[in-house]
Amino acid sequence: MFVNFSNIPSLKDFQAKDGDVLSYRYYPATSNSDTVMIMLHGICEDSKYLMPLAQFVSEHGLAHVYTPDLRGYGEKAVGRGDISYIGQLEDDLVDFMEVVKQKHASNARIILAGHSAGGGTALRFAASKHSKLVDHYLLLAPFVHFQAPIMKDSDATTANKGRLIWLMILNRLGIKTKNHLPVLASNKPEEKRHGSETLSLSYRLFMSRLPDNYKKALISVPDDTLVLIGSEDEVFKSEAFSPLFSKYTNAEVQVIKNIDHDGILSSEEAFNLIEDWLHKVVKVSN
Repeated sequence: MFVNFSNIPSLKDFQAKDGDVLSYRYYPATSNSDTVMIMLHGICEDSKYLMPLAQFVSEHGLAHVYTPDLRGYGEKAVGRGDISYIGQLEDDLVDFMEVVKQKHASNARIILAGHSAGGGTALRFAASKHSKLVDHYLLLAPFVHFQAPIMKDSDATTANKGRLIWLMILNRLGIKTKNHLPVLASNKPEEKRHGSETLSLSYRLFMSRLPDNYKKALISVPDDTLVLIGSEDEVFKSEAFSPLFSKYTNAEVQVIKNIDHDGILSSEEAFNLIEDWLHKVVKVSN
């Protein structure tokens, strides 16, 4: 997916409660929308590549859109590829939502959207104690869990499965001293890199990008959740999403023909489905 970033909004900063400064981009709605969409990026990229969908939603007056660079990611990454503890991303999102709500009406509706591992992070948030801060969820080719029946063999990343299992066992025993060790590496070709990728993830960052228990997380999402997946997704089995989600949720799952993993973020059909969904679940000003 080629994206021209020449007109991308500049990075803005906010301070998390631990004092660290994190970054985000803001796409203002072209209407008096009282809806805010916070859109989360994937496993190794920062928020830039979300621009086509963020622009569509904001320029059509559907919602104000914010695309944070999650901790450990982005041009100004705090500790690239690592965080301090499992679950820190949820705490950062709570801090960010407080900042966002100060900029909009007190009754602004919050939509948490996520692509790939961003979808996994959204599912993790839905299963957390903070879930009531979000009104609606939009999941785009979501990384439900590596143990969920959606995974394909993909060469996009390489997981150190032995270390991952070992660290999971240690954490169940309450031992967390090795959680800084890397467990996932990106295989993005050097000639395609832009310099702000996160090419290696620690155990504690990786585990913060997906729910602890994906079945409980799926049960936690609201009935009006929209899930989109491309039929040509090279990372996940598109045909597995509807059976999986229907087993635990009433979410709407749509498979978009001839679209791959990243293509869903610039697909006209995806845009139309998202616009229709937004008109159904929130009051959108024209």
